[in-house]
Amino acid sequence: SAGAYSDPLETSRVTGFSIYGFADVKLTSNLFSTLDLGYTQRGYTTSQEETGPSGQRIQTVKATSKLSYITFAPFLNLPVKSTPIYLGAAPRFDFLVGTSPGKYEFTSVTIEDSIPENLDEFVFCGSVVMGIKNLSIGNANFRVEAKYEVDITNSVDSPGKYRNNTLMVVLGIAI
Repeated sequence: SAGAYSDPLETSRVTGFSIYGFADVKLTSNLFSTLDLGYTQRGYTTSQEETGPSGQRIQTVKATSKLSYITFAPFLNLPVKSTPIYLGAAPRFDFLVGTSPGKYEFTSVTIEDSIPENLDEFVFCGSVVMGIKNLSIGNANFRVEAKYEVDITNSVDSPGKYRNNTLMVVLGIAI
């Protein structure tokens, strides 16, 4: 039978996804706002060492947890003169709507990852974007964006820092 389990040794990211709806609001001839509302799923994998009663290593076990958020970001965008390119920034507000804790499958017991139960229900974030608007292909208008998003407040109630950083490539269809 197993003896002891280490503190989490390593944390790595897992690929997530986002689904957004957006609306543009023209503010002036040189400024527009994009209101993003979406669903984002992201997560992480942690590993622990299982050791026997005399301290010998038995195995490394991993648990993958997934987190689901509703996200809102009111971007303020500035078009680059005489081009379809724009630059923007926004505060982002993430609301935790669901968790799927991973499970560590040890030799004699299964233990659920405890981090998701300590997650804050709200995270304040920041986003910057560079995009191309009204990219026409056939009869459709597309938008392509590169976004960098960073948590400003901690995602977890703990003494350490747990903040998400995301680099996204976005393809949007204008309706």
